Amino acid sequence: DIGVTGVQTCALPISLFRAVAAWPGSGAGVGIRTSRDGFRHRVATPVLPLMAERRIRRVPVSVRAADLAVGAVLRVGGWLAPLVLAFSAVWLVVQALQGSGASDWGRVFGWVAGSMVLGTSGVLLALLPAFAGALLSRPARLGMLARSTAALPLSVPAFVLLHQVAPFVSQATGVPAQHPLWAVLALGWGMAMPMWLSFSDALERKTIARWTEGALALGAHPRQILTSLSLPSARSGLAASLLRAVARASGETMAVLLVSGNFSSFLGGADGSATAGVALVLDLPEAIPGGDLWRDLMRGAMLLSLWAMALHAIAQRLDPRWIETEPE
Repeated sequence: DIGVTGVQTCALPISLFRAVAAWPGSGAGVGIRTSRDGFRHRVATPVLPLMAERRIRRVPVSVRAADLAVGAVLRVGGWLAPLVLAFSAVWLVVQALQGSGASDWGRVFGWVAGSMVLGTSGVLLALLPAFAGALLSRPARLGMLARSTAALPLSVPAFVLLHQVAPFVSQATGVPAQHPLWAVLALGWGMAMPMWLSFSDALERKTIARWTEGALALGAHPRQILTSLSLPSARSGLAASLLRAVARASGETMAVLLVSGNFSSFLGGADGSATAGVALVLDLPEAIPGGDLWRDLMRGAMLLSLWAMALHAIAQRLDPRWIETEPE
């Protein structure tokens, strides 16, 4: 309808006209007068369209094809990796349990026990420096240097020990240059930095910053915060990191092979190998599929795999790698 003043009235909310007036680049000057009922408004100038023309951004066909290809590869990989792992586990179990010939279980247990003892001893040797480093410093401040050092293969310290340290010690003490004790030193040396990083990560993830700040505000000493707050809250993460380190060191092959050679297991029962991994490397090329040696090697690999899987399962139970955040 046309009002007395000769302008057109419109029964729309006043906020809508204000939005139109404030539209960037519209140039619209909207004069608004409210009537007595508070709802009918008089507009002195024409109202521009409320919706601007939407610009549609067209994605090139090549980009869309690349996205589809990447998605397909990720989908296939997500399904293929578990299937390959399950097939490998089933094949290993079948190879270990097939046949009815005589097996030397003493040899098998000697290999597996050697892997467990050497791996655990190396981790215990690296435990003190790694834990002290996590408490006294933060390797995250070193950035890429700490990460790169932790990513080095364990065969690097083993190679250094074999060629630079073992010959001199062997001449002075009579200990052979290739001995399982050198494997313990190599594993301890190589596992120190990865354990340092994992311990530091557990302390940072499990310790709530607000609690630490509150304790400092209340006058607590840093040592009290460490013993009463940080360590109790991070003990599950620290234990999980320790178990993962033992699983990794127990399955190490190349480092142990370099510094122990074909030295027999000191636990007895093994023929010419200190661990199950070394036995696979040295004896598998000569083993006949389906024979006694082949079956013993498969059984040693199966038991070592079960040991590593059990350690990882317990570690995942202790520290599931996610953080419960409290609402602010």
